[in-house]
Amino acid sequence: MRWLLLLLVLPQDSPSKLTVVTYNVLADSKTADARCPALFKILKEADADIIALQEVEEWYAARLKKEEWVKPYHWALPDGKLDPGGQLILSKQKITKVKSKVLPGEQKRTVLIAWLESGLAVATTHLESRLEDGPTRAKQLKALFQLLQNDTEAIFLGDFNFGDGEKPDTDALDKNYVDLWTSLHPKEPGFTWNIEESDMAKAGCFKGEKSRRIDRVLLRSENYKPSAIKIVGDKPLKEGDKSLFASDHFGLVGVVERK
Repeated sequence: MRWLLLLLVLPQDSPSKLTVVTYNVLADSKTADARCPALFKILKEADADIIALQEVEEWYAARLKKEEWVKPYHWALPDGKLDPGGQLILSKQKITKVKSKVLPGEQKRTVLIAWLESGLAVATTHLESRLEDGPTRAKQLKALFQLLQNDTEAIFLGDFNFGDGEKPDTDALDKNYVDLWTSLHPKEPGFTWNIEESDMAKAGCFKGEKSRRIDRVLLRSENYKPSAIKIVGDKPLKEGDKSLFASDHFGLVGVVERK
């Protein structure tokens, strides 16, 4: 009986499984000719239902639109334009509503939210970046979770810019959300900002910064549960050469499935 009740609360077109991607693609056009084909290949092979990207600029969006594999996706474009903070959501499901909001903080970071026809809310963001910005990130998270407070089915993914256990950032995470990585790989560090493995990350790090798990996929749902998650883009473009990757961040591919 409980199983039947769960089916009743799901929309008829709600898929049994969802694959999602989050990736900070690096807003640096200087290495785009080398990086973009590698990154697009990763995204194509993921064959995700939902793709959330950060640091997307017009030049990157123009390159992405030329890709044949991207044609089935619906683009979340507030007022028909790219989110001013560089967030982009692509969805195989139709998007019924899009909202972009500037978050508190000096860097004018944004959150982009897309509501899908199945009723799922998808949010992506790129929080304040400096090591000392923990209090600002906590405020940004509070504002973001308030925007999603009425959505019982939500996926929040992106570049959080803080690692596990860092405070007050960690304390500001809504406990109604499940972190796919810590749920499925509790004993693995899951570094997506890996200074030891990537010279790109090392070149972009702050003084005293360590490798951290700063990119995340969070799920709030009565109907879905974490099923799988893996790091992608963690191999250099040339074997043995740590100077160039698809991005300075590694990406995540996650899967959630019906309970």
